[in-house]
Amino acid sequence: MSQNSIAAFQEISEKLPEKRKVVYEVLKDYPNSTFYQIAFKLSWNVNKVSNRINELENAGLINKTGEEKRDKYVRDKFSVITDIDEIINRQIDLYVFFVDTKAQLETDYRRCETKEGKELLAKRVKYLKNKISNLKALSI
Repeated sequence: MSQNSIAAFQEISEKLPEKRKVVYEVLKDYPNSTFYQIAFKLSWNVNKVSNRINELENAGLINKTGEEKRDKYVRDKFSVITDIDEIINRQIDLYVFFVDTKAQLETDYRRCETKEGKELLAKRVKYLKNKISNLKALSI
């Protein structure tokens, strides 16, 4: 890992909430790990790990690096992104996608004619606002 990558990793680790930081650090030490492997290493519930993985992926800090087949099940493998430029580009792409999706949902909300539909769309808009806020907080 280059000096820039090490510095970026330290900067990112300091910004992360505690549970995300723990999963991020395990992925740094054990690249190409599945939810199950990380959960085993941490003695955590798989759902707790999968939620943190989703948050890290939505922050542009990790990516899917492959799959592992176990019987009839396929499990995704993940790794920390170590290239700063790749993190920045991924975060920009995610930001644009989240903002565009939020704008489309807001347009749909204004056009929606049912109370139930408006409630559902309002929840999705709130969810995307949270994703955008989290992404901004963790951007490099």
